[in-house]
Amino acid sequence: MTLVVENVESGYDRASILAGVSLSLEPGELVAVVGSNGAGKTTLVRTISGLLPLRAGGLRDESGSFARASATRRARRGVVMVPEGRKLFPRLTVGENVALGRRASRGRGGGADPVEALLDAFPIVRERWNQQASLLSGGEQQMVALTRAVAARPRYLLLDEPSLGLSPLKTLEVFELIELVRERTGAGVLLVEQMADQALAAADRAYVLEHGAIVMEGDAATLRASDDVRRAYLGAH
Repeated sequence: MTLVVENVESGYDRASILAGVSLSLEPGELVAVVGSNGAGKTTLVRTISGLLPLRAGGLRDESGSFARASATRRARRGVVMVPEGRKLFPRLTVGENVALGRRASRGRGGGADPVEALLDAFPIVRERWNQQASLLSGGEQQMVALTRAVAARPRYLLLDEPSLGLSPLKTLEVFELIELVRERTGAGVLLVEQMADQALAAADRAYVLEHGAIVMEGDAATLRASDDVRRAYLGAH
């Protein structure tokens, strides 16, 4: 049941960004991808989710290859992305945004509703249920975006810069929610994050992406303690 990214190449127009990236993600595992701006982190999750075409390489899970599947078909088989900037429908209510997430889970229902666990743990989302998404703070919108993704019953959840634009306190709350999502859904979580220290502290394993290629990988705690990683990404001297 592993999601496998194998020698993937991708980019925009004539620009090549990813150059043979390979990684894996197990169910229930939190894997971080860290790297500097322009390293290709967002390109990676957009390619896995189907928002960017694959130029070379392979993508597969327990059901086989999905390299040629549309983004919609990938979401319906459980590859769900929360994009950078959250991308909620601003004029819809919180509840309506979450309902759109449920549509992607058709055919994969059964069991307890995973959304209810999040609403119990983070009641602010329930309190805002009938409010327009545009009226929420950035942190609240990120919580709604995660809840919408969970409503799709993900097998693999791709998170693109979930802390972007948030205060330190809201960032902490979002990371707590990510951990709860993993615990309650059993989904594998691929976390692409500029806040490398927080991402490595939360993750089981990690990859370091530079200039479109994986330059380091391994146990997240080990990478976090690495002098090279600390100098390059954690601000240590």
